[in-house]
Order: sequence, then structure tokens, then C-alpha cells
Amino acid sequence: MLADLASTLASYIDAHQQHLEQLPATAARPARQRYTDAPQILVPNPHTVAYLKRLGRDLRFRPVDDGTPAHRSVRRLGQWLTHFTDRAEILGSSALIPLTSFLTMHWVTGQSPLEDEDLATLLAWIDPPRDAASGCDAALKAEDPAMHRSAGPATDAAFDNEHLAPLFEAYARASEWDRARYLQDLDRLLADYLQPTWDLMWRAYMLLHALPEAHSTERRWSRERDEFTDFSTYLAQDGRSQPVRDQAVGAAVGLARREQAAAAFSAERAADDPFARAELRTTGEAFIGTVTTMDADHVVRGPTGRAQWRPRLTVSTADPVRTEPGQLLACHTYRNARYKVCDIAPSDDGTLVLLEIAAGMGSATRRNHSVLPDAGDLLLLTVAPDHFRMPEFPSRDQTPWTHGGPPPEHPDAMKEEQ
Repeated sequence: MLADLASTLASYIDAHQQHLEQLPATAARPARQRYTDAPQILVPNPHTVAYLKRLGRDLRFRPVDDGTPAHRSVRRLGQWLTHFTDRAEILGSSALIPLTSFLTMHWVTGQSPLEDEDLATLLAWIDPPRDAASGCDAALKAEDPAMHRSAGPATDAAFDNEHLAPLFEAYARASEWDRARYLQDLDRLLADYLQPTWDLMWRAYMLLHALPEAHSTERRWSRERDEFTDFSTYLAQDGRSQPVRDQAVGAAVGLARREQAAAAFSAERAADDPFARAELRTTGEAFIGTVTTMDADHVVRGPTGRAQWRPRLTVSTADPVRTEPGQLLACHTYRNARYKVCDIAPSDDGTLVLLEIAAGMGSATRRNHSVLPDAGDLLLLTVAPDHFRMPEFPSRDQTPWTHGGPPPEHPDAMKEEQ
């Protein structure tokens, strides 16, 4: 079964490794090639992701006893499952998609977060049948095991006890000749039982597919193709399984990447989604205000003494402001502009925020006046997605041996002990 699954996944991945594009060099990376597409795997809920993570950890360390292609493919399956489940921990990634998590980003139900992980009841709430009185009524019916199959975070105990367990016991007692028949019975039983969940997943996919594409989707999809290309190259050139546990620096880098991705994704959603912006206003992570003053001719001197055009404006807001000087803000009305917070001062009507346009306005000689708001304009400002940067981490040779660096016999370790 695992060999069949490995073959299916390998064929799907190979289909996305057929075409490469050439990318020019940038300040951060040299010129490189990248696949023009990347695989995407859909699963019902986060518990499926957790199961695939455990399965990947088991399979990628499974010994290759006889070196047959089936054994090697199963180990490679474990490596790919680990890659996909690691990507699922990165907010904004679409390599491994738990459908309930993506649906609850766009729809709200009257259920608890745990109940929302049941795909059947979640879809009943947000897309009830026409004959249902309400989403709540449809969800109550979906909870009835006599009418609907479980598609939630836990397995159906009645199905496990009444159908699976007797079949397993019969298989264990059967002779070699009869075991093939019991396996066929198992295939038919599971295919019939899982079909409703399969249908629900396509229904969820169609709901998500009908949503308008967000402005920031292209950037995230480019990142997804980068990750897919890099891991494919790693498997082709190195091929060693991912470690059981990260070293100290690797763990810190992984945590920083997840935090950076979460912050950037939240900021991008705020720029794309008015409902996300409304939620951030309640916590002070976004605020709406009126432009009271506008200094379109403000110029500063750079480190070399060169004049730099930096228009300044003051925004008056009654919203709570949870920001600080130096932070970059973005406005969905002027997507290419970036506003640096210069000063925050209380006023009779709320708060005055002094902003300096630090990006998107052109240069002193070639000014882009289209990003300059007028006095009286209403701006909704959120944290800029590009405000978040990865910190610098030391290499392994620069890491103490107590945290995964050179071994104790290394000269640097001897100095530490002295």
C-alpha cells in the first residue's frame, strides 16, 4: 500500500518538474533556475497533516533492506511527506492544504474551533443544502452518524468497532490463501466509507476556488515554487533524510521563519481583506484616520549628503494605536507606498501620527505624486508586509559545541573549556 502511495505521489511530483524558468540575479540571490509549477496536496483537516507528519518521520528512516525500487520509493515518500508537512506549518504556504483551516479563514460558523475541524459540519454551516432551515440545522443533521459519515478530527468509533476490528481479526486468523480476499474486502469497505469525505473535499475546493484571488497571492506562490525547487535539488544532489531533531541554530532558524511568515501573512491579509483590517483595528494593529497636514516638499539629507525626497503627512485617528516610531506601515489605497512612523502624540480628538513616505514615491528628481494623499483623505494603515526581516544566524562553525557546533575536540571548544 505504501509503495502504491509512493508511486502515485512520485508521479504527481514528477509532472511538476518538467519545465524550468531562468531567474536573473538579485541582491539576495544569484541567478538561478526555478520550476514553473509546484505540487499542492489537499487534506480534510489539520489532524490529517499531523498524521502525515508522523508517517513521514517513520518512512524516511525506514531501512532499505534489499535495495528494491519499492523500498527506496517508500523512503523517498517519507522525505516528501516531511517536506510537505513542514511547509504546512508556514502560514501562507499552499503546498499542503488542510481544507477546514482554509475555509475558516473566510467563513465564520457558530461552532467551536474543534467542531470546525469536522469538514462535514463545517460545510453544512457555510454552504447548507437548499432544503435546510439554516446552517445550524444542517450542521446538526451532519453530526448524525446514521445520516452522514464522520469527516472530523477523530475516527468514527462505531465504524472502527463494528466493521474494521472484525475484519482485522478475521485477517489475522485467515490462511495465506484467504488473506487476499480479506484485503479486497478491506479495500471495498474503506473506499465506500471514505467516498463521502472525498466528495466533501471537492465541494470545499470549489467554494475556495470561487473566491477572488488576493493581490499578494503571486508573491506567496513564487515562494512556494522556490521551496519546491530547492528541495527537489537537495534530494537530487544529497538525498539524506531530514534529521529527527534540528540542531540549535537550525531550530532557531525554523522558528524565525515561521514567525516571519506568520507576521508577513497577517500583514498581507490586512492589505487584501477589508474584514481582516476591521479585526486588526480592534486590537490597535491597524488604524484609520484623516490626513490633517501634507508636506509634499519635505526633503532630507542621506548619509552621503544627497537630497532625498521624503514627503511627510499627519494623520489624526480616534482608533487605538499600537505602533512605535520607525515601524513601516502600508495603506491598501496606495499599495506601493510605505509610511515610516516618525512620531506619535496624543490630541484632543485621539492621536496624531506623523508619517514619512519612505518607499514608492520615486526620487527627488523623478517624483511619483500619485502616492501622495490630500488633506482630508481617509487612510487605513496596517503594518507593512515587507517590514519583517529574518535575523542573522551564525554558521555551525561559529556555534558553541554545546549547541550543535564543532565537537568538543575542536580547538574552539578547547578554548571555551579554558
